[in-house]
Amino acid sequence: MKRYKIQLKGENFLLNFTGDPRKFSFQATKYLRARSPEDAEKMAIIMIRQTPELRDAVITEKSDRPKIILESLREINSLHFLLKKSSTRLTFQAEDEDL
Repeated sequence: MKRYKIQLKGENFLLNFTGDPRKFSFQATKYLRARSPEDAEKMAIIMIRQTPELRDAVITEKSDRPKIILESLREINSLHFLLKKSSTRLTFQAEDEDL
């Protein structure tokens, strides 16, 4: 299997971190092994959706669904993979200050 660095962007996530729901976007980077770039992208999106801080705070609105977009995906060497693969870190940004 090959090793990949996948950078994703989440948009339109209605999150309740403080009791006042607001829309957020986020950046995330995943390092993982997969058979193909397509498999790596699918796996990374599933892993991000299962991240406890995101899963536990998201409020689902059927009319205005959140999305996760692939920003970049590249194959990396073994050493880089071993140094970086540990965890998923999400960096959140408020989308609209008026909410």
